[in-house]
Amino acid sequence: MNILKIIKYILFCLAIVLLFINWKISIIVWLVAVILHTIPFGPNTLLSVITGILIIAGVIYIFIDWKIGVLLFGFGILATRFRVWANKKNIDYYKKFKKN
Repeated sequence: MNILKIIKYILFCLAIVLLFINWKISIIVWLVAVILHTIPFGPNTLLSVITGILIIAGVIYIFIDWKIGVLLFGFGILATRFRVWANKKNIDYYKKFKKN
């Protein structure tokens, strides 16, 4: 996990430096660092972060190009539905095989 922390901090610093050079690349590097940050917390948190990123990007991008904005927003909704379904399946599984 220490290697993951080092890579994460390097990417955050690189994103700050790239902000002054090319803001589009900086945003991509920052998003990769955020996703790397949430990997140790498990799949539910990772899906939550990815869903949030997709929905926020969709809302922001709707003002630039509405087709891509709606597409990003739709993928965010699909990711949310998948996350809810996976949580329900996980709860059902642990109820079925509950240890006493």
